[in-house]
Amino acid sequence: MPLYKQLKDIIKRDISNGIYKHGQKIPSEVEFQESYNISRITIRKALQELTDEKILERRRGKGTYVADVKLERSISTLMSFTEVCEAQNLKPGGRIIKCILEEPTETDRQEMGLKEGEKMVTIERVRYADSVPVSVEMSQFTEKYSFLLGENLNDCSLFELLEKKYGIKFQNYVAVLELVFADKEMSCYLDVPVKCPLLLVTSSNYDQDGAFAFRCQQYIVGTRFKFMV
Repeated sequence: MPLYKQLKDIIKRDISNGIYKHGQKIPSEVEFQESYNISRITIRKALQELTDEKILERRRGKGTYVADVKLERSISTLMSFTEVCEAQNLKPGGRIIKCILEEPTETDRQEMGLKEGEKMVTIERVRYADSVPVSVEMSQFTEKYSFLLGENLNDCSLFELLEKKYGIKFQNYVAVLELVFADKEMSCYLDVPVKCPLLLVTSSNYDQDGAFAFRCQQYIVGTRFKFMV
């Protein structure tokens, strides 16, 4: 295998293992040369190919950095966060903030079509791509989905779990997009400054029979996600 490809594989492995994180500067050409005893031409070729593949990015006057996470998906296509990550060779992850059965407000009851006395399942998670926080998901399911309270949902794809284990598929949804700003809580979850612009995506989701299943609010870091219309 050519030396430049070997260096490419080393850099990609180090990124995957977290030695170089997204947005972090990698060693200079001189430092790579000293570490691996290879020519500058070989190093430049490896770095250029990784830049062309959008794994690295050059910043004029500063050096070469691991490219920031930038997920892409079509707004008209129903895809899980896990599917979006895997389509772009990123490792999906999650961390539960809240997973409880609770009383809905009257507004919740009307918007979700809940019956009198029916409760709702609230699941809130931070979602990660290659360990970088990308969004906070706040989902409210009808009480029919209370079985989710017994599942480990940290690094789990809800769509995949519901389809493979319970035979439930989601076929359509209605989404509304708006611009909001991170409060102190969101800034902590997403590792962004307070008042950082966020994209809020509010959706209503329906199962394969057309029955309302859940609604979801996603607070997304705009610099880490791109919707295509």
